[in-house]
Amino acid sequence: MEHKNEIIPIEENRLYFLFKRGKEEHIKALYEKGEIYISHIDYIRNCDENEDRSDKNDGINYRNFFGEATIKMCDVEDDIEKNGFTLKTDNLVLKQDNEVKGNIYCLTGIYSDDLMNDRSDIRHKTQSFGDSLILIYKPRIFLERIFSELQKLGFKNYKANKVSYYGDDYSGKVDFFRKHEKFKTQKEYRIFIPNEKNEPIKLNIGSLEDIAKMNTGVLKLTYTDEKEQLIYL
Repeated sequence: MEHKNEIIPIEENRLYFLFKRGKEEHIKALYEKGEIYISHIDYIRNCDENEDRSDKNDGINYRNFFGEATIKMCDVEDDIEKNGFTLKTDNLVLKQDNEVKGNIYCLTGIYSDDLMNDRSDIRHKTQSFGDSLILIYKPRIFLERIFSELQKLGFKNYKANKVSYYGDDYSGKVDFFRKHEKFKTQKEYRIFIPNEKNEPIKLNIGSLEDIAKMNTGVLKLTYTDEKEQLIYL
């Protein structure tokens, strides 16, 4: 796919493209009918054995990094000094789960930072997510269609944003738009929908043929200075 005839201004803090990998039948249903299946956070944490994307700490509220620590433990009502046992660690982290629950829809984003500076070629490492792909080249329209359908179903206070990533020694707020740097190659963009019911949300936003392409493996951009950039999806 080439954007040669359309001049797209490169602005800071902007989402330019979205893409999603998955099973062929799911991506085809998304492209042709706009079928979207949004899983609950509890399911997302535990369902997937793919360590490239599965995060058991997804959506926690807070984390405290202590680093080196000595931990002494014993059975309830036992004498910890006499019968306790000691564990040592150099990577102690305490985590607080989030009282707020909901559903998350995940995609990969291509942002301003990817298209500015030296504009070097980019290779996304999402091949393990599925054998089929959809590239959404009009993400604003795509998101508006999702939000419209969510409103019709009575959902409120949903949010959409890019995910930021923290290091091993981070202490502080986490919530639903921050993940460990282990996952930073995902360059994730997500939608979070508060939902007290532990169940998936199913949407149908109609065909995406006017705003997306299926199985486009390489995105080629040509800039006004004639420099080209390849983004491997």
